[in-house]
Amino acid sequence: MSPEPSDSFYVGYNARMPATFARRVRGAAAALLALAVLLPLLLIAAQGRFSSGAFEFDRTRVLEGRLAEFPYPALDVDADGAPPASYWLVGPGKHGAAALVRGLDGRRVRVRGSLIERDGEKMLQLVPGEIEIVGAPAATKPSSIVRIRTVTVVGELVDSKCHLGVMKPGEGPTHRDCAVRCLLGRIPPMFVPHDRPDLGRIALVSDAAQPFANPEGFAGRRVSIRGEILRRGAQKFLAVARRDIRVLD
Repeated sequence: MSPEPSDSFYVGYNARMPATFARRVRGAAAALLALAVLLPLLLIAAQGRFSSGAFEFDRTRVLEGRLAEFPYPALDVDADGAPPASYWLVGPGKHGAAALVRGLDGRRVRVRGSLIERDGEKMLQLVPGEIEIVGAPAATKPSSIVRIRTVTVVGELVDSKCHLGVMKPGEGPTHRDCAVRCLLGRIPPMFVPHDRPDLGRIALVSDAAQPFANPEGFAGRRVSIRGEILRRGAQKFLAVARRDIRVLD
């Protein structure tokens, strides 16, 4: 007759596990099972919510309006029966739309593109080669830029395309490398105020109201900016000199 297994010793080929050892294994197994169920739930609860941004990937719309080439390409749409709307314009991938719309400032055009939208801020990813001039050149130029006031704000510099809906998250340190590449491709840089949410998102320009040169060094970083708010129609800009940007992180 084989001896009963000892409570203090067990090997796997024995037919029965000692009672005290079995209780410990059952308790550990139950704890691990509970942890496997609870841990994903805790991670989900702790994770920040994704933004409301949307990108109509692989779906195109046809829009008609007046094109503004500077400081960043945009389309002002005034469809009958609908309130006026303004769309930032970008190209496919990590590219802006400057090359696609060159020479069309102030012209009325019909374009095809995919909508990108977040909290009412609209952008259109253009289909290359699908920009059609409609009618004769306009007698008047696009709305001029109006200077509003000088502010000092703290926030983050993002690439507008990803931030408005193409990527989630489209901001923060995890998105920094992607933002750098988008800004190198001349996608409009956008400033998101943290301490002044009433200002909304603002496209960053130089203090001469021209496209801001080499903004990629500030991408995904918390910065303090002293600049002047400008407005062109429904679109807002923050005009700033590089010396007035201070990195905080």
